[in-house]
Amino acid sequence: MTFLVKGVLCIVCLTLTSCATLTGLSERFDKSKEFDRSVKAYNRMLRWHEIESAGMTYIEPEQLKEYLKRAETLKQRGLSVTDFRILTAVYLPETKTGDAVAEFDYFILPSNRIKTVSYPQKWIYRENLKGWKLKSGLPDFE
Repeated sequence: MTFLVKGVLCIVCLTLTSCATLTGLSERFDKSKEFDRSVKAYNRMLRWHEIESAGMTYIEPEQLKEYLKRAETLKQRGLSVTDFRILTAVYLPETKTGDAVAEFDYFILPSNRIKTVSYPQKWIYRENLKGWKLKSGLPDFE
């Protein structure tokens, strides 16, 4: 009988341990997917001239005022983004941060010459906001 009890206890312990591990992996996977979605959504918003909405949704609150000022300047200069590519997007689970690099094709009126700019992005997961926030400002569209 003691052999059976020990066996059952061993199985229960292994089951609980595996559940805890799976929960941690699931949380890590969810944040990674959410990071990828946030990076794509933010950059897509820039592409479709929703620069203010992108800022309101994804920029760190303490950087928002400066971001919106820069967005208004770019809008007045006639910035038009024609395409973008996400070159890299890496989630770092131990620090709940992420690094991404996007590349934008754009022109600024009255010129119709297409230029390309690389845009490194630093992201951080904010538990209190339950989402990803961008710590990097806008790139230099020249």
